[in-house]
Formats: sequence, C-alpha cells, structure tokens
Amino acid sequence: MKILVFAEKPSVGKDIARILHAKNRGNGYLEGEKYVVTWGIGHLVSLGHPEIQNPAWKNWRLDNLPMLPENWKLSVIASAEHQYEQVERLFNRSDVELIINAADAGREGELIFRLVYQKTGCIKPFKRLWISSMTDEAIVSGFEDLRPGTKYDNLAKAAVCRSRADWLVGMNLTRAYTKKLNEMFTVGRVQTPTLAMVVNRHLEIQNFVSKDYWELNAKMTDFDAQWFNPDAPEQPTRIESLENAQVLADKVKGQIALIHSVKKTSKKQSPPSLYDLTTLQREANTKFAMTASDTLSVLQGLYEKKKVVTYPRTDSRYLSEDIFPTIEKRLATLPNDYEIYLDWLRKNRPQKDKRIFNNAKVSDHHAIIPTEKKVISTDAWTKEEKNIYDLIVKRFLAVFYPDHKYLSTVVILKAAKENFKATGKVVTEEGWKILYAKKISAAAEQGSEHDKNDTSEDEDSEQALPDLKKGDERIIADAAILTKKTKPPAAYTEATLLQAMETAGKFVESEELREAMKDGGLGTPATRAEIIEKLIKVEYMARDKKKLVPTEKGIKLVQLAESEITSPELTGYWEKRLADIAKNADNDEGFMKDIATFVSGTVVKIKDSQLLRSAAQPFKDNKNRTETNNEIIPHGTAKQKMMPPVSRQILAECPACNKGGIIEGNRGYGCNRFKEGCNYVIWKEFCGKKLPETAVKMLMQGKTTRILKGFKLEDGTIVSARVAMKEDKSGIELLVVDDNFEEK
Repeated sequence: MKILVFAEKPSVGKDIARILHAKNRGNGYLEGEKYVVTWGIGHLVSLGHPEIQNPAWKNWRLDNLPMLPENWKLSVIASAEHQYEQVERLFNRSDVELIINAADAGREGELIFRLVYQKTGCIKPFKRLWISSMTDEAIVSGFEDLRPGTKYDNLAKAAVCRSRADWLVGMNLTRAYTKKLNEMFTVGRVQTPTLAMVVNRHLEIQNFVSKDYWELNAKMTDFDAQWFNPDAPEQPTRIESLENAQVLADKVKGQIALIHSVKKTSKKQSPPSLYDLTTLQREANTKFAMTASDTLSVLQGLYEKKKVVTYPRTDSRYLSEDIFPTIEKRLATLPNDYEIYLDWLRKNRPQKDKRIFNNAKVSDHHAIIPTEKKVISTDAWTKEEKNIYDLIVKRFLAVFYPDHKYLSTVVILKAAKENFKATGKVVTEEGWKILYAKKISAAAEQGSEHDKNDTSEDEDSEQALPDLKKGDERIIADAAILTKKTKPPAAYTEATLLQAMETAGKFVESEELREAMKDGGLGTPATRAEIIEKLIKVEYMARDKKKLVPTEKGIKLVQLAESEITSPELTGYWEKRLADIAKNADNDEGFMKDIATFVSGTVVKIKDSQLLRSAAQPFKDNKNRTETNNEIIPHGTAKQKMMPPVSRQILAECPACNKGGIIEGNRGYGCNRFKEGCNYVIWKEFCGKKLPETAVKMLMQGKTTRILKGFKLEDGTIVSARVAMKEDKSGIELLVVDDNFEEK
C-alpha cells in the first residue's frame, strides 16, 4: 500500500519527493516504493461562479440579488484542470491508504488541500505535514512528527468561512453597484475598506489648508535653545504671527540666559522585534522602495528555492522556545559578511529572553529568521535577494545584542522672562545599533508611520550639549526666526498602508498594542500584498513613486458605497472572528449567518438608494447615446462637448450573447452590450503578460492559443500556458503546460 503526499506547488513537491526517494516520474506526480508525491499549481479548486451555484444567476440582474447559495458547489480551475485530473485519480487510487497534506502550513494552504479533498470525493484518512522551513532537515523532522489532519479542522473552517464570505460580499455587491450605477465597480470584503483608507487620506490632504507659523531659536556660542510657552496645552513652540516672533526676537537678543534647570536621564532602547511578513514588507518598502508583492515574491524564493529563511507568511514576531537550542547553529551558518557581529555573540552567548522566545505569541509559525542551511556566499544572488536576506539576518542578530543606551539631557533657560529649552543626547553604549550603518527608520523601531518628508526631530539628531549646571549663564548671541507651515498627513506608501491594514486603520505606536490587534486587521500577512496589487490592477488606485493615490473611479466608489462596506473597523471585526474560529473560540455557522444577513441588508440599501440612482451613468436608448473609449455619454452634455465621441469599430460578433459586437477598450476587448449584462471579455494583459495580437485574434475566433511563455501565477510562479476562453465566455483562462514551469 502507498502513502500519497499532496504539496501546494511542483517545486515543493519535487523537494519532498527527493527526500522520500520517490524518483519514478508519472504524469503530474513522482512515485517511490512507499510514497507517491503530487502537487497543485497553487489552487486547483475554487468556489463555483454564480451560474455554477444556480444557472438562474448567470445574468447580472438586480432582482437576482442577493445570491445566497445553500449548498456550495466547487469548480476546478480551468488553468489547472489537467493537473487536477491526475490528483483526483491519485486521491482515489486503490493502493493509496493514507494522504498527507503537505500544502503550505497556514490558513490558505489548508483551504487548497481541503477543497481538493472535497471535490475528489475522497474519504481516506489524512495527516498534516506542518513545517516552518524547507531545509532537508526540517522536512525529515516534519515527516517524523506528522500531525492528525483533524487537528486543523478549525483552521479549515476559518479558511472556508473566509472564502465564502469573500464570495458573498464580492459577487453580490459587485453586481449590485455595477447594475445600479451602469458602470463596472468591483467590491471586496477587504479591498474596499483598504481603498477607503487611501481615498480618505487623499481627500484629507486635498482639503487641507496650510497655515504659516513661526518658531524662535536662541543661539548661544556653544549650543542652541528653542523658545516655548509653558502655558500652551499644544504646540508650545508655535508662534502664530511673524510680528509676535519679531517682538520676541528683539526682546531676547543680547540678553543673558540663566540656566534654570538641568535634567539628565539615562535611557535605553531595546532591540526591535524579529520580522513578521507585514513588518518586513514595510521595512523593504521604506528602505528599498520594494512593493509588498515583490518582497513576498523574493522572500518566497529565499524560502522555497534557496531554503535560507523560514516560512514567510507568518504573523508572529516571536520564536517558540523549542527554537532556542538551534540558535547557535543558525548563527554558524551565516556568511562571512557578518563575521564582525558574530564575534561578539561568540563571547556573549544568546540567552532565552522572553522578549524573543514566547510560546504564547506564536500561533501557526514563528518569526522569519535564517534557517540552519549554510550560506557560503551571496555574490550570485540578485540585489533584491541580498537586501531582504540582509534585513532578516541583521534583525536576527540584533535581538541578541544589548540595549542601545544614551544619556538624555533637558535644559530649561530663562531670558527676559521668556522660556527656552535645549535637548541633547550622548550615546553611552551602541548596543544593537552597531549592526546598522544608518539609523533604522522610526517605522521599523517603533511601529509608527514613517515618511521621508517628516521633519519631526529624531533622537539621533539631537545636539551634544556642554556640561551645564543650574545657575550657569549664557549670552543669546542671536535669535533666529524660523518660518514654518502646518502640513497635511502624509499620503500612504505601501509601508504605511500595510501598517494601517494591520491595525484596521487605527494609528498605533505601541508594539504591544499592535500585537494585540493583529487578529483584527484587514486581511492577513499572506493576502495584504495581493489586495494592494488588485486595487492597482482594477485601477482604483495607482503608484506615484512611493505614494499610493486613488483614481477618480476609486474615489467615486468610496463616496457612493455604504459606510459598512468601507469600514475598516467592521472588516477588522470579521477578521478577528475568523481568527477566533481557527482557535475554536467562535462558531463558523454563526459567522456565515451574520455575513449573509449583512450582504442581504446591504443589497436592499443599494437597490433603494436615491444617491446611487442620481449618480448612475445615463443609460437610455441607442438613439440618445454615443459609445466612447471609456463610457456612454448622452448627446448634448457638457462632457460630450469637451470630449468628442469616438465611435469604436465592431471587430467581431460577440459569441457570448450573439447579439452584440466585440469592441476594443483601454484594457481589453469586450461586448458592446456589457450594460445589458454580457460579460464577454479578453484582457490585453493577463497574468502579468501582454497578449500578442495573434493570440487575441485566435481567442475571438473561439480557438485556444499556442503555448506562450512568461505568465505569472498568484504565488509568483512563472509558467508556460495556452490561453482559452472560459466555457461561459465571461473571460479567459490559462491552460498550464505541466512541468514547463520555472520559479521566479
């Protein structure tokens, strides 16, 4: 009898097969004396589209909403159909007595396996491989400690609830807003509140009215001090008019300043915590301008291919206590680049500090750290791989270094009955900061929002004060007036948006409070990069250098959508409930009932909304409208006068509705009867690749394209595939060529 191992990706499956000595190649699997190893290509099975759940739901009609499936039907993803057929056959092969779920050890990996298991109709027992690194040693150890599959039933329930909730919110509200507004608007349970944060920040910046204010800097021969008003409750250094600032400057210039008090305080700054995925993505964006998606892709390669870092999609910044005995071995595997820092750790062996090792703070996976695989050199690595690996290694070393210590001095002076304050800092022990040539950003150390234009004074920029004591005197040689402006909040970058998603829009500086809120954020560490990319792909927001800015369409959706849909707090509450379901602290049936109630109530509000009715694109009859490249505009409107209509050529008859014609749009080719509900579309760019004209023509003719290279799947895998129309003509899909893949 055989044991079947199911991995999430071909590359992982082949690594496992090598260790299990499964060398005989089959169609979509590898087989040995004891084990058969097969794999998915990411997801093989998904929840069926509305027309699969109920044929009556095929057409986009308001009176079909809400769509609430009673018995959820599954569909095989067309691009993975060939591989699914092999997996289904293996799951039900008579000589297979046990299945091992070796998909990624997390909520999404659990969903990938459970959907396949359900779709195949398999009822055989299964166990779970749960590992946090892809080294040979970790895989062997994982197979020696296989866990009962039922141990992760609650995690599976949470995964299924997340998937169905996304379907209910996305399918119903996308159709509702699209039909109500006569314009395509995609809505998502997580993506829409994320967009709302970007839109609201953008509008706040646009509506901000900057005001001038002034500050006064007293210059002595050996240090500077700033004027302040001790009675002001806020902004004590701010002077509201230039005239008042000038009066103060004239009053104190040349006067004797008496040292009223000197307060010296020894302070320390603990090393920053280890990285979870979100914190690492934020830091990579701040330091290297890498997108969250690019960071995850690089990290996945370091984990799966190079096997030099642990599982990346983690939400923990702590290590479990069983990792402590491996620390010195992990330190010994680091390349020579870090020898100067390792020497100190050899003399001062790492201790089991609760700030680093805490079982209560680790759920599925511990923080991202180096593995026990020896790294001789990183010379052949890409720049991005080196940068991400360096961040992880230095943070790993830093947590075992001592605190950064300094002496903080605050001096209060009085001159001509006015008050001045001078602050200074002297480093007494570099501690962990010796690892960093440049200071770590405030975002990394404190978890606060960081922007390169932020002018707030950092501790490291404070002056070194002379030895002062109470009663000393100085002459104010000059009084400099500084003209300043109030500033709007900074536009979101990916770094700050990731943080806002983590805390459901709440600005939280405290590391402890952020940790407590992580279960109630928007999305998960594994999905946040994908959400940002999707918002950009559907043109709700765009990148402007490092800034994220909403488009007009994105602003329109947020302004018209029901407040519950755009609420980060509500979505954060749902995410918290999903996390509780995984911990058996909430009920999956109750959760789904509440989601269905929310969707039903929201659909009713959308149908009855007078605001949406008045904001809808005009849609009358063919005699009173003109098709343009972007929308339908009634004759005689101001907009039409500014933008003359451009008639679009009918390229072919629409094979989906057999009534309309295929026309070219900005991003693809679609039916000119899309307003009437025809969903036919061929995207110009698909899975990261621009489709050649010959491929588009073949698709319009109902044919499958030849094999094309360079498609990028959601997990970053680069594949060769044919492109075909979906069976219902609502879009295109990949037909992946088995084993012609390469990892990015």
